[in-house]
Amino acid sequence: MGKKPPPPRYPKQRRARRQVNPWLIAAAVGAVAAIAAAFALASRSSKSSTVDRALPGAAAPAFEEADVVTNRPVRSADLRGRKVLLFFSEGVMCQPCFQQIQALEARRSELARRGLVLVSITTDPPSILRQAASVYGIETPLVSDEDRDMSRAYDVLGQGMHPDTAGHTFVLVDAKGEIRWRRDYTTMYVPPEELLAAIPRL
Repeated sequence: MGKKPPPPRYPKQRRARRQVNPWLIAAAVGAVAAIAAAFALASRSSKSSTVDRALPGAAAPAFEEADVVTNRPVRSADLRGRKVLLFFSEGVMCQPCFQQIQALEARRSELARRGLVLVSITTDPPSILRQAASVYGIETPLVSDEDRDMSRAYDVLGQGMHPDTAGHTFVLVDAKGEIRWRRDYTTMYVPPEELLAAIPRL
């Protein structure tokens, strides 16, 4: 007697075609997420480069922080009687944010003529901020708002790329402790001449 022919392989082929590769699903989900992110970024880029949120006459929230470089206190009560320019940024994850501080420090003589005291605030831990200050040569007060109390008080969280950090926000507080001007920039670096031209002269 001859050998029996092998059993047909069709059923096994059909089952193999019905199996779903989990990596393909992950890739598809990733592609959808990437498209959504690109759409969100395009929508954001199509908006105006700045959004004004001026609060004229509003009392500036009080704060009591410390300069991570000198460890000296940075308190709103001590700054009363001076014009303070608060700069909230994304911090060390954003190189242009620190270049922004450098650019403003290079204009310190102009800031001094206008009586402006620059204070920069990020949500980075103090140790990381100290390293960044050393790398970028930062000399103006640099505050670690790791607990985000100050950022919440000034309503800057979520202005940038992440919901728990600021974006690129400047707040001008006058000598009486009142907010006179605020601007939330959607770009991560503003030419200093453009910024100084936008800040009201008090």
